[in-house]
Amino acid sequence: MKTLISFLFIIEIVSGSEQCQCSNFIQPQYCQSFQGCNWNGKNCYQPNCTDIAIQSKCIVPQCAWYLDKCHDGQQCNYYTDKQICNQIFGCVANDGYCLPYEDCNYPSQDKCNGITPTGIQCFWNSQTQSCLKFQTCNRLSLENNDCNSIPYCIQKKKQCESLSNLKCSDMESQYECNRMASYECSWQNGNCQQIACSTYTTPSSCSLNSCFWNGQTCLYCPIDNSYGNILIALNLLISIVLI
Repeated sequence: MKTLISFLFIIEIVSGSEQCQCSNFIQPQYCQSFQGCNWNGKNCYQPNCTDIAIQSKCIVPQCAWYLDKCHDGQQCNYYTDKQICNQIFGCVANDGYCLPYEDCNYPSQDKCNGITPTGIQCFWNSQTQSCLKFQTCNRLSLENNDCNSIPYCIQKKKQCESLSNLKCSDMESQYECNRMASYECSWQNGNCQQIACSTYTTPSSCSLNSCFWNGQTCLYCPIDNSYGNILIALNLLISIVLI
């Protein structure tokens, strides 16, 4: 049953990704405010890595930031320069080779910030000041806030649950409901309710949870539309199948 739920969650992410492409935004102000999209005077488009000039928009693993520029992302063994190798998230220079870093033992938050080229997701635990390797929610410790440090997980009673396995109505507080915002959950009149983005008809109302105004209608963009989250979902499904 868990495998089925997780598979449906992957379908939901992919579906949201299809809806929330840059090309679906029809006005420049809404285009440019959505995850790295650019406006060319006529259309909204997703720029190539080499066209991105801001490091925060140079998102791994599709892109890689080094030498003050954004480049197409590559596997670690592509980088032959030791200095460049060590700048790539998830890569480390060792004995003349650039190798994938298989763990998340990064000493600082600025290094613990994404998905490695091999698909490992790292998260920073602000309480323990340490970098976590994400596998599945039910494998995370309830100590040191490990569970709640992961955006996809939440502590419910005495176990760590995947948000994808829960409903809005399972959330018992505004804090928990806010954690489910990516699933169109909203705290209303003391209860956590699911309110579809499509019900909002103005830019100001279409600003909650994972709702984005495209210039004409309100779109539902779950979690975000990055390749990285699809990678996490697929890794999650594989892990559950193997359990």
